[in-house]
Amino acid sequence: MPPGMGGGDAARRRNTSGDKKKEEVPDGPVYTVSYHTYTLPLFRYTNAVRSIVIIDGLLTVILWLCGGDSEYFEKNIVEFKFMHSVFDLAMLAILKTVLLVVVSSALEESAHKMVDNPFEIALENQVFWLHVGMKLITFSCLVASVVKVGLVLNCLLNVADYEVMSATYNAACISFVTFTFIEFALCLWSNRAMRKLQLIRIQHPFNDMGQELDKDGRVMKKSPGILKVFSLAKDEAPLVTGGLFAMLLSSGSQVVAPLFFGKVVDAALDSMTELNRTVLILVGIYIVGSIASMARAWLFVLAGQRMVARLRKNLFASVIRQDIAFFDTNRTGELCNRLASDTQVLQNAVTVNISMLSRYILQIIGSMVFMFILNPSLTGILLAVVPIVSFSAVRYGKFVQKQRKEFQDRLADAGTQAEEALSSIRTVRMFSGEPKVKELYGNEVDRSYQVGKKLALAQGTFDGVIGVISQGAVALVLWYGGKLVHEKTLSAGVLTSFLLYTLQVAIAFALLSSLYGDFMQAVGASIRIFTLLERRPGMITDDGQILPILTGEVEFKHVRFTYPSRPEAEILKGVSFTVESGEMVALVGPSGGGKSTIVSLIERFYDPDSGIIYLGGHDIKSLDPQWFRKKIAMVSQEPTLFAFSIRENIAYGREATEEEVIEAAKQANAHDFISQFEEGYDTLVGERGVRLSGGQKQRIAIARALIMNPVLLLLDEATSALDAESEHLVKEAIDRAMKSRTVIVIAHRLSTVRNASKVLVIDKGTIAEMGTHDQLLEQNGVYKRLVLRQLTAGTVSSTAAPGTTDVILDPQAVSIQTQAVVNGSVVDV
Repeated sequence: MPPGMGGGDAARRRNTSGDKKKEEVPDGPVYTVSYHTYTLPLFRYTNAVRSIVIIDGLLTVILWLCGGDSEYFEKNIVEFKFMHSVFDLAMLAILKTVLLVVVSSALEESAHKMVDNPFEIALENQVFWLHVGMKLITFSCLVASVVKVGLVLNCLLNVADYEVMSATYNAACISFVTFTFIEFALCLWSNRAMRKLQLIRIQHPFNDMGQELDKDGRVMKKSPGILKVFSLAKDEAPLVTGGLFAMLLSSGSQVVAPLFFGKVVDAALDSMTELNRTVLILVGIYIVGSIASMARAWLFVLAGQRMVARLRKNLFASVIRQDIAFFDTNRTGELCNRLASDTQVLQNAVTVNISMLSRYILQIIGSMVFMFILNPSLTGILLAVVPIVSFSAVRYGKFVQKQRKEFQDRLADAGTQAEEALSSIRTVRMFSGEPKVKELYGNEVDRSYQVGKKLALAQGTFDGVIGVISQGAVALVLWYGGKLVHEKTLSAGVLTSFLLYTLQVAIAFALLSSLYGDFMQAVGASIRIFTLLERRPGMITDDGQILPILTGEVEFKHVRFTYPSRPEAEILKGVSFTVESGEMVALVGPSGGGKSTIVSLIERFYDPDSGIIYLGGHDIKSLDPQWFRKKIAMVSQEPTLFAFSIRENIAYGREATEEEVIEAAKQANAHDFISQFEEGYDTLVGERGVRLSGGQKQRIAIARALIMNPVLLLLDEATSALDAESEHLVKEAIDRAMKSRTVIVIAHRLSTVRNASKVLVIDKGTIAEMGTHDQLLEQNGVYKRLVLRQLTAGTVSSTAAPGTTDVILDPQAVSIQTQAVVNGSVVDV
């Protein structure tokens, strides 16, 4: 369940109706709601309190840091006097900010829980004391600040020799009192605000797969946050922690180095001894920093490699466990692109870029600290550009995130076009389709290029704007620092150090802003990755039952089925039949009638919309599919072989010894031709078995099925497209495979149907007729008309063995073949 955002645990409420798909529309399937979660809006009471408190704390601390020159600043800390310094207010502001942020968050979370658990006494007591705590914190700070301001004001009016504080310190006092009064007033309203949570919270409906739905019941596509992207590297935490420690040392050396540059300048004006000592210290700092930098780079790059390897494995595991309906609607090339390019985009974002982010932040903070020590007024000038840079970075990042997702999508489309063209290169070549596939691929590449142009323009503009702002700030600091040196209030060495720190901060800000864009690119690229990682298969296959023994009995009871990718056409319309153990049942009928769909449902590639399928007397949904599929084997008309060796293809379904592989090959009439290859069973078959003939592929597929020793054999009759010799060998192997097994065959030839225990005539999603070959001919129905049509339209087949009768029983087949009719009479069939 996705977590709630904006305070508190998201409340969850179940819908007893469950999660069932209601209908399919062009924009996606519509689901019923299974449960709800609740989140709180961005603009609400606690966020207002937190914002005001944080602004108060930052403003007070900044005014304190900017008060006077460095000597005055240090004196008011070391020689603190209550009436002459605001050091106490700055510390109080920091403490108040931390406490109020923590307490207000805890209050909101507890009050949100109380909405769904109104009678829980422990929660009620917790909420009461948190209300009291907020009021006490703000009231105490208000009293302290009023007392301080009152005493300072009294000194200004009544003490003649009172040394007036810096103007920024006086401003800090006024600011602190004003903000604390506002905060106290807001805290008085906390009880009423918490009671309104039930009214303002936002309801989020979810389906049973954990996907959030919109108001129309369709799945919402949401962009993951940057923290969720970072969570991908949680298993690399030890490496990242070690890298961060090394990064602290390397960043520390970079922060300290400019200070010693200034000391070198001042030492050169003083003595050679001091100069030598300072330079040696600087060299030592650089050596330590270089070693730490080496360790940092090694650890973070290693973490990135580990993370992307694990992510690819997890992503592939998530994709491969999806139901077949998922692959009906998702293209292979696009999924491969997610595994390759999208994961690569995330590699640096969640490891190396974390190092860079931390390094730049530390570089900025550390440099700022030393700059405040060197000269607070110069530092204040530099801080003026921070809001501009931050705002620009946020706008740039949002734009890049959107465009990067678009860019990755266009690349995926291009990859899909390339994958389809290359995997079907023979078809492309056969129809002279090279210009067409080049045009299709080029169009997709051009679309990605158009998005790339926008990204390039955005990056160039952003870098230019940030460069102008940063360099302008450096020039301003240089002018003001030169003025102070001219007025003898600043040494040349201090100005040198300050300028180096200024450059360091400017560069860090520029790189940090660019890094923000990289993170947004990663967020854009991660959307589909998280969609795949978090997607649950629509078909539940966990915790399935494993039986001591499985018989080959199959029963369909009122089964109705519609393909998810084609919701407008119902394929099976209340089909019912039984296949007894040891029977051979033939499925015949026109193409598109539902024969292959029945086989797919037995393999549980899909679940029926209604009705029940029994396998071995048990509801197929209650069985472990990984287990029962090892008891079923299928040989199709066009078997798929993998680009492995012949041995690996035959033993694909189970671990098998050399003897078992050879025995299966012999039963499939494949051993002789395999032995003739130079490398025998180690011969590579090529992509999809391209190096083998059709008959050789069929026999290897039969051997792959036989080695499983299945109790149920599914056959999509595989001899109709073979030459006479291959057909004879394959048919002999199939006949051998069918012995002592339950067999369901999608039959195209009359010779196969004649041997069947039962014939099911499938027409337009229903069982039009059922019985043996002879019984169906006597009924004078669909089956007989099907046979008569074929015989009437038939021609003698050159591939048939003499004197045999073999009719293609699919009237919509591309090539209708009829072999010699016994005695030249239909009646004799």
